[in-house]
Amino acid sequence: MEFLLGGASSMCAVLFTNPFDVLKTRQQLEGELIAKQNLKERAYKGIRQSVITVVRTDGLRGLQKGLPAALLYQFSMNGVRLGTYQTAENLGWTKSAQHPSLTPLLSLFWGGCAGLASATASCPFYVVKTQLQAVTSGSYTARFQHHHSGTLSAFVNIYRQSGIRGLFRGYTATLARLVVGSSAQMSSFSACKEFFLRYEVFQQSIVLTALASSTVAGFLTSVLMSPCDVVTTRMTNQAVSANGKGLLYTNIFDCFLKIYRSEGIHGYYKGFVPMYLRVAPHTMLNLTFWEFFKGLHERYGKH
Repeated sequence: MEFLLGGASSMCAVLFTNPFDVLKTRQQLEGELIAKQNLKERAYKGIRQSVITVVRTDGLRGLQKGLPAALLYQFSMNGVRLGTYQTAENLGWTKSAQHPSLTPLLSLFWGGCAGLASATASCPFYVVKTQLQAVTSGSYTARFQHHHSGTLSAFVNIYRQSGIRGLFRGYTATLARLVVGSSAQMSSFSACKEFFLRYEVFQQSIVLTALASSTVAGFLTSVLMSPCDVVTTRMTNQAVSANGKGLLYTNIFDCFLKIYRSEGIHGYYKGFVPMYLRVAPHTMLNLTFWEFFKGLHERYGKH
């Protein structure tokens, strides 16, 4: 039940935040391995221009590109992540009664473990989601586009071309992204929830407590996760050879190094604004839905 509640809450959240994920992906891929000063024309500069570009080239539906894959990704990723963390919390593994000072470290550790498990479960869906979001019918500045007709055909095409390995392209980057993000999000969410519950106004409202706690968690997650997120997008969307090997990046370290050499530190924070606009409300919505569903389950599920 813990895994189902986590998955259901994230699917509700992604319905609202997927457009920002599309904008983030487009910005992260624009001007790939091109120095900022050499990038003369940018189709996705800023949120307003990015929205206009997507709508002009792909229509309003373009803002929800890759939604079925995004729903599957969120269900598999957050279902496993939140379910694993909640199970550890239920078993008392995230807190230490004898040594309270260890509690933040335990939360961080189990948040990372939850991220590790969720990265493995959700990687194929992330690959498909990213490749679908990157495709546009207009002029585009990304180095490569994978032209899949839909979610199912994307899975089939990737498997035919590269086998299982293709569905786990960029797995190490996905792993780093989710372990960093999950550790920051879950530990800060738990710590903030504990802090806010000291006050009576928060004790009376599950939703208000979740909103306040997840606002802080969303900010920390965005700042820490952005470099890994850019690397994951780049590795996932790169062109591949006939035998399925990536043509631009050989591994996560190669990708980090090439981005730094070509684009500098700025390259690691491409798409940061839409990422924050996605991660913060997604964190708020996801964890708020999660707390709400858990409350419903505790109230009605045991009768």
